[in-house]
Amino acid sequence: MLYLAFAALKSRKLRTSLTILGMVIGPALYVAAIASTQGFGEALTSRLQSLGANVIMLTSMPRSGVEFTDKTIQKISKIEDVDAVAPVYTIPAATVKIKGKTIELTPGSEETYRIVAVDLDLLEKIFQGLEIQEGEISGSGRYIAVIGSKVAKPDQSDLPEVNISDLITIEATTGRGETRMITVKVIGVLKQYGQGLFYNPDTTIFIPLKAGSKLASTSTYNQVLVIARDAEYVEDVQRGITNVLGDGVRTFSPQQMVQTIQQTIGQFSMFLGSMAFMSFVVAFLAIMTTMFTSVTERIREIGILKAIGFKTRHILGIFLTEAILIGFMGGVIGIIAGSVGGYFFFAPFGNLRMPGAGGGGGQTMLTLQIAPKITPEVLITALVMAVLIGLLAGIIPAWRAAKYTPLEALRYE
Repeated sequence: MLYLAFAALKSRKLRTSLTILGMVIGPALYVAAIASTQGFGEALTSRLQSLGANVIMLTSMPRSGVEFTDKTIQKISKIEDVDAVAPVYTIPAATVKIKGKTIELTPGSEETYRIVAVDLDLLEKIFQGLEIQEGEISGSGRYIAVIGSKVAKPDQSDLPEVNISDLITIEATTGRGETRMITVKVIGVLKQYGQGLFYNPDTTIFIPLKAGSKLASTSTYNQVLVIARDAEYVEDVQRGITNVLGDGVRTFSPQQMVQTIQQTIGQFSMFLGSMAFMSFVVAFLAIMTTMFTSVTERIREIGILKAIGFKTRHILGIFLTEAILIGFMGGVIGIIAGSVGGYFFFAPFGNLRMPGAGGGGGQTMLTLQIAPKITPEVLITALVMAVLIGLLAGIIPAWRAAKYTPLEALRYE
């Protein structure tokens, strides 16, 4: 039966090729769509997880009346499953003097630096995998600083290089219009880290909280970073924060974003899968039309086969095999085309840069290395669907061919 079915398809090459081409679209679209969305989702969730899935940022809602003071920090520290609490002063706009060079800092700009006052001992917990390149990451003293790799060796030629023991003078204007100035000594240079979700350590000058308090001239912190014992406790900690501080505080975490992204990617995959299903429906109709035409053209051949001893089941098997072969060949070509198409789809993007959460003014940019996620499950599903569509499309034409009697078929003109 397989030989006869293959020979019948081969004898009508153009029609068979066009029908197979119609079947190719469904599996190709399915593989490309699912692999692309899953690849993007995996790249994004993996990047967010690496940025500190157990870190939660707190910001106060406008006109909520909630302020982040030392008393607030103590309340948060007592919440179950909280490992550490890092209050933060951000200095969005200031003037920095290094080696006689004056640099105006622009909020949210990647062209200059960012100044963040935080407990230096907690930097390694805030940024997972953060390493020191030179000097030390924390030390005693009120006026010290740890700088990022691009502060030490900036990309811009007009910015000076900064080394251990160099002095940095920071001048900022407080909310009351007062000008405050401090001079800090560089005690450590961080290794290149890449973009963090809340801050970019590479372009940041980290100073102690006391130095930040003097610059800001306030005891109220801009933001608070809460570090949970593990990523699995993030939701519990967020609920605890809401219970303690009320609805006037907005909580944000990479883990929360990961869950939202996974849900969105899942819904988008279902949408693209439904589009691919419509292509399968079109292929179903194309195969059925081709098989009906083939049956009509081969009625006398059916009569001859039955006259020489072929049973009804044999005729049924021949035509079903033809339909299945069309589905199988279309499925194989389709999954190859879909796999290649998935890589071509991402080729123009390379390392995609997309907006992330902003910390202390402006938006950060996340760099994603994206590649389609082509799994055996996706390929097998596409191929099985193609074969099944071929089988279903061939049932009615094959049954029509099989029910002819030898006399009826031989008399057909």
